[in-house]
Amino acid sequence: MYDLAATNYYLRLLRSNSAQWLSDRMWWISVTPKAQQPIEIDDIHEVLAGGTPPEVRQEDGYELPITLHCPVVAFFVHRSAGDGTVSILNLSSESASLRDYCRVLSSGASALGIEWGGRTWEAIAYAEDGDIVAHFPEGFSRELAGGTNPEALSQELQFIHQFSEDSPAGVLAQKAAALAILEARSGLRITDEWLNSTHEVVYVDVPVRVGDSAHGDAIASPPTLPNPPDGNKSELLFRIIDLLVAKFGFEWPEIAEARSAYGSGHVPGEALHTEVMDRTLRLGRDWLQATNEYESSAANSELMRLRWKAGIAIRVALREIEQTNPKLSSLQLAEEALGTDWPTVQQHILNP
Repeated sequence: MYDLAATNYYLRLLRSNSAQWLSDRMWWISVTPKAQQPIEIDDIHEVLAGGTPPEVRQEDGYELPITLHCPVVAFFVHRSAGDGTVSILNLSSESASLRDYCRVLSSGASALGIEWGGRTWEAIAYAEDGDIVAHFPEGFSRELAGGTNPEALSQELQFIHQFSEDSPAGVLAQKAAALAILEARSGLRITDEWLNSTHEVVYVDVPVRVGDSAHGDAIASPPTLPNPPDGNKSELLFRIIDLLVAKFGFEWPEIAEARSAYGSGHVPGEALHTEVMDRTLRLGRDWLQATNEYESSAANSELMRLRWKAGIAIRVALREIEQTNPKLSSLQLAEEALGTDWPTVQQHILNP
């Protein structure tokens, strides 16, 4: 079923100067629809974004998400021209959990994923209908196998472990074999040309991971603020935007322009949303810099972190205004940013 020629191809790729970084960190999940259940890309985007409105762009090359140097996950999304299989690659972050994403992406489908680098050693996972069927972490370890039926990946484990860690190629050959498995599953071959071409990228800057214990099995927490009596969620979102702007000093022309457009019944252009996204990414970068600087105080670092969260809440709220029935994820983010000030702000929002 799996091709040694493909393994040799990926072994050369992992050793090449142009893509050697792939051997250090990557994460690839292939999601295959079940019969008569096509996968909706918008649903994939929302899952990747943790239930918040996703930021989706067309980007040239793979360098951008790797060199952002801010707390963001960049997912490359690719749909197969054949059976509708969707591939999702994360080339940049150690914050995304392969096992959790396999679980949530397998709703009404099956998902096979591999990863290495970041917070984990080499791992392979398989999920169906929201359940982890098989999971082999930490060096594709048989001893640490988990899931409801680890034998479901017996063929894949045999293919990977035909290369011993002590062999000349060692772990690198096992990674190449894992890539060959995902290629066979998805129909996608990773090449230098593919890595440097234009792709759909989903950016996730919300500081909550899928599978976070605080959220249980949900993708996003429900807001703690009840809907306004008249059911006008847009007006509620306007209020939270205005309060966050005042509280954290977000005198950004992009926010004012978007707020004005929505208030006039118009939808701002995508370029304006991109500018707001870029500003929130810089907030994350500022927080990381304050955290890493020796001279920076803990209080300053925490202030920068809360400011970053508030900026994300505004960005998400601007996206939610366009939605017919928004989930109000921005209110949960606003609560996290405002902390002990939230009860007072809540009253202002409900009783302006």
